[in-house]
Amino acid sequence: MSNRYLKKIISVLLCAVLSALFIVTLFFAAPKISAVSETTGVFDYNDETVEIGKDITAVRISDLGKIGKITKVNYVADKFIGPKTLDKDMQIVDLTKPFEFAEKGTLIFVIMNLDPSDENFKEQQKYLAAHKIGDYWQFTLSLPKIFCASNVYQKSDLVARNGEIENYDFIEFTTSYDKKTEQFSSETATEYLNLQFYTRREALEKPFNSAQIITVHYQSSGGAYSGIADCPLIGTESAVKGVNQTSDNLLITFAILAAVVFAVLVVLSALERSKKFASAIVWVLGITVMLLCRFFLSGVTSAPLLWTALSLAMPFVILGGAQLALGSNFGKFPAKYIFPALSAIGALFALLCPFIPFGAASAMRIVCTVIKAIGAVALSAFICVALLRKKDEHGILQTVCATVIAVAIIASIFMPHIFPAQINPIFWLCATTAITTFISVFIVFTDMKKSNDYLTDNLHKEVERQVKDIKAVIAERDNLLQFVSHDMKKPLASAVTLCDTAIEREKDVEQIKTISIIKQDAERVISNLSEIAAYSKLNYLAEPSQVIDISELCALLYKYHEFDCNANGIVLKNTVNSSVKAFVKPKGIENVVSNIIINAIEHARCSTITLSVKCDKNKTVLCVADDGKGIDGNLDVFKPYVSENDSETGGVGLYICKNIIESMNGTLTYESGSGGTVFYISLLKA
Repeated sequence: MSNRYLKKIISVLLCAVLSALFIVTLFFAAPKISAVSETTGVFDYNDETVEIGKDITAVRISDLGKIGKITKVNYVADKFIGPKTLDKDMQIVDLTKPFEFAEKGTLIFVIMNLDPSDENFKEQQKYLAAHKIGDYWQFTLSLPKIFCASNVYQKSDLVARNGEIENYDFIEFTTSYDKKTEQFSSETATEYLNLQFYTRREALEKPFNSAQIITVHYQSSGGAYSGIADCPLIGTESAVKGVNQTSDNLLITFAILAAVVFAVLVVLSALERSKKFASAIVWVLGITVMLLCRFFLSGVTSAPLLWTALSLAMPFVILGGAQLALGSNFGKFPAKYIFPALSAIGALFALLCPFIPFGAASAMRIVCTVIKAIGAVALSAFICVALLRKKDEHGILQTVCATVIAVAIIASIFMPHIFPAQINPIFWLCATTAITTFISVFIVFTDMKKSNDYLTDNLHKEVERQVKDIKAVIAERDNLLQFVSHDMKKPLASAVTLCDTAIEREKDVEQIKTISIIKQDAERVISNLSEIAAYSKLNYLAEPSQVIDISELCALLYKYHEFDCNANGIVLKNTVNSSVKAFVKPKGIENVVSNIIINAIEHARCSTITLSVKCDKNKTVLCVADDGKGIDGNLDVFKPYVSENDSETGGVGLYICKNIIESMNGTLTYESGSGGTVFYISLLKA
């Protein structure tokens, strides 16, 4: 067994064990927000005796500490009752258990002052000394999101509005606000209420009047998510706001981290054109969206059902991404595709849950739980198969991420919703997965960079070797060309001399004509060999390119060829006066233009040769024009040994010129007619 294979097995098993231990430890050992005990007793209300715990639920400030949560609420379905009033249809609802809230209704929280008849009244006063400011005990109540529109009253005062309730007339419930809302609009927000309780014993004789009564009128869209979803928190202002703020900070911090990881994965996949990170992209996207949804739900939002639906669906997306990463087929059973598809179905069902009635939603939640359990088992099987394979198809960190996801999904089936995020083990496992994925991406990116560095280094060495070989071939070719041209020119030159001698001595006209033809052909071969020798000697193709001023080049060429032009009755004109830069091989371009001018002098039968230049967007075009007889359009003058008169008398000058210009990433073309010929040398603009 290889060390890498053994290391992979140990890492995954250790990850699974530590994740499970972390969940158990955090769930049982982490400090939780304890539930505030329901108080007992009786009080008179409208000449009737109301029993606390039976007719109404309430908590008492003597049971409050630094922070606690209220787990029960008084509820009246399908109607709005006035603030600081009770109703005969009121029922007590346990917020820790599933409950079918009506489309609209009233929620009432009762926080009682101290009982003045209690024999431990003075001890209770001392216990609350930390909360005393002036003549009042101060507490803060945090109301969580209420679906989907609500009006909140503290005693008889309207203290908060979220969204709008349909056909709601505020004047019926308060005299401080006389508006009326006609259409329903949703909005949820966490509300903080400041609760003050009078400290003097003689003012507490009427328990209900001295209590803080929080009345909430709500309206929803009629789906499963109606009424209140979480337990309110109560305690000191710093403790209550601190818990919520810490939870929000953690959610947004790790959401941003996950979003960064997602962006990096997408960019790497696009740059590398690879599907290597596709599965990680899916689960990181799921983690990002889930954390963002939880964060948005904790603040003010006009789409609470949407964020709830997305947060319920994302665990299935995360699960599907992990299944795609490690999935494999078992024989002919396409498990690699079936289980991710099943997870996608689970995500769809979860998306629908907040928008359907309570009964249907309850059944669909069961279906989602079954799908989640099947998916978790399948993912666990995929992990085991991946571990048993000695071939390392999946990286260690990728398998570790899938293991953490599997543990988190299994734990979410059995664990209730835990608030806040800092004591939620599922949140921490998601955060761990995002961080591990980031580390995995960093390692993969580093390995890819090292591999590319090695490849680039080896490529440079290979290029250097090939360049060296090419230079050697070019040098050998140049030596051969110079040798052939030099050695062949000697006998041909001697032949030309002998032809001259024979012509002088010969009396027969026909013989003189034959010898003259032989001399002409020998001279043509000598001319071609001279051009080849010059080409091989100067090696224009290997010359490095540089920026030159075309006006300076034209001035130099004018100086070189003015005398020859004048001697043949030709006017050479240079119209390039302004500075024009081009990126060329100086000797090469000079040779090309000279060759074109000489050809015009010898063959064009012209009276004028003109040098000019014009500029395009990214090109500089040098023009050499004559007013001669033109070139036959059927000829390709850039082929070697092509001539207007006889293909057997042509040379290689223009063929070499075209190669030299193309070696500069330029082009050599021409236009010809009865008015003359223009050669266009298109060069890179500098």
